[in-house]
Amino acid sequence: MEEAVTGMIKNWIAGFAAGALLLTGMTGTAYAGFGTEIGVYFPAGGGSSREVGSSVGYACFTVDNVAQELTVEEKHGGLVMELCVTNDGDTPYTVEHPNGQLYEFVIMDKRGKVLWRWSEGMAFTQALTSSTVEAHGTAVYKAELKRADYKKIRKEAVIVTAFIKDTPYTLSASVPERIQESGGSAIRGAIRIGAGRSWYDD
Repeated sequence: MEEAVTGMIKNWIAGFAAGALLLTGMTGTAYAGFGTEIGVYFPAGGGSSREVGSSVGYACFTVDNVAQELTVEEKHGGLVMELCVTNDGDTPYTVEHPNGQLYEFVIMDKRGKVLWRWSEGMAFTQALTSSTVEAHGTAVYKAELKRADYKKIRKEAVIVTAFIKDTPYTLSASVPERIQESGGSAIRGAIRIGAGRSWYDD
């Protein structure tokens, strides 16, 4: 699965902008939205520029009654990744797994080379397992790359990919970009780009 995902990402990564969704071997109807949340800064005075914040990578999609959202954000110099799965249906959403790994996060460069993988070096039970999101419930999967480790790959990192293992759905969002402010005071806010939806109908 991971090798196939990496191959697909390499095919379209050059055109990747803010967020994207890969749907492979799926049935039913899917809706997808993607974009990025960026800080908005209006300088109110002159002076030298300084780094004041970063954008937030974001991607989402819905297949039938199950929605997935990927958020990528810099915090305290590190990278925090969150995959949120929401089941709006009236029955549980269950995925069967051949081992104990339920999800994955991967950071890649612009050529699709893997720079970091969340599961690298981890040990998982080899027993059959399953993951379930109850009806009208939510499950949140998180990963964090500490500051020292993120610093080593930050200049090369371009996208973060996340997925629930043993499903055909893969979400990718851009690595946050640093925002510069030209000295003096500034008015700060935030805006999320990518509110529109694209759709897939089997």
